[in-house]
Amino acid sequence: MGNNSFDYDMVIVGAGPAGMATAIYASRMGWKTVVFDKGAVGGLAATTPVIENYPGFSEISGIEFSDRLKEQALKCGAEVNELVEVTNIQPEESKIEVVTSSGSFNAKVVVLATGTAHRHLDVDGEKEFEGKGVSFCATCDGALYKTKKVVVVGGGNSAVTEALYLDNVVREVSLIHRRDSLRAEDSLKNSILNNSNVKMIWDSVVTEISGDEETGVRKITIKNVKTNEEKKLRVKAVFVAIGIIPNNELAKKIGVTLTEDGLIAVDANQRTSIPRIYACGDITPGQGQISVAVGEGSTAAISAFLDMRGGDWYGEE
Repeated sequence: MGNNSFDYDMVIVGAGPAGMATAIYASRMGWKTVVFDKGAVGGLAATTPVIENYPGFSEISGIEFSDRLKEQALKCGAEVNELVEVTNIQPEESKIEVVTSSGSFNAKVVVLATGTAHRHLDVDGEKEFEGKGVSFCATCDGALYKTKKVVVVGGGNSAVTEALYLDNVVREVSLIHRRDSLRAEDSLKNSILNNSNVKMIWDSVVTEISGDEETGVRKITIKNVKTNEEKKLRVKAVFVAIGIIPNNELAKKIGVTLTEDGLIAVDANQRTSIPRIYACGDITPGQGQISVAVGEGSTAAISAFLDMRGGDWYGEE
């Protein structure tokens, strides 16, 4: 793909596991590849104290995992630019212009791996104890609390799914919801209400999370929104499942098709609705797992490589 009119063969927006996997694969295929991220390598994965469910690692910290991703991408020949924000992407007939806080670049292919952000409770103690009992992923962290009492906060599909998962993993789980009925799908409602040991705490919100630096979360304060009664509950973990915020500003500017949830719609090969623009990781519909994100990043790189070998657009012979 060498062409002097292009600064890069592939530009990747986002340096989380999906973006870094894309960079590793694209670079190994000989493409001139660059990753831009307004933050640091790792994304949400870098904030995870311990990763225990990534194949090949019985235990690795999010920071170490992120460092290894960066090291490997650089070794393969990719450029990695942290603290550089991509402000606009302008697809043209023969190239894609990528505008960043450090200049504009032309690329043949762009991969969006911008990820998502978790919605927060915004209560005292939530930020302080994140990674020390406050979690946003039961699949990631549930096994840390096998003999403990935990709570899930939320009432939609994700909250119910998290609670059902934890019901098979921890000693005791309660679901706290601000209303008197769940917003989840009927099948999930039936599972949690009729076929689980999950305890329901209705009409309630968490107002404070407390504990200590050494042992993490020890208790929460919950308030009944109908009676204003407050009570304290001893727990070792709070799993917050009140939704995600897609980092989709760039996607909206470009005009790629989004799902009802604001995620980027892709096909099985991570193609978006616009030629030569791909997407992978948490910004696309999926399971929110590091291993899945890495697989999608690998798929995006290989798909882009094969698509461009076959022509400037998918399906050309």
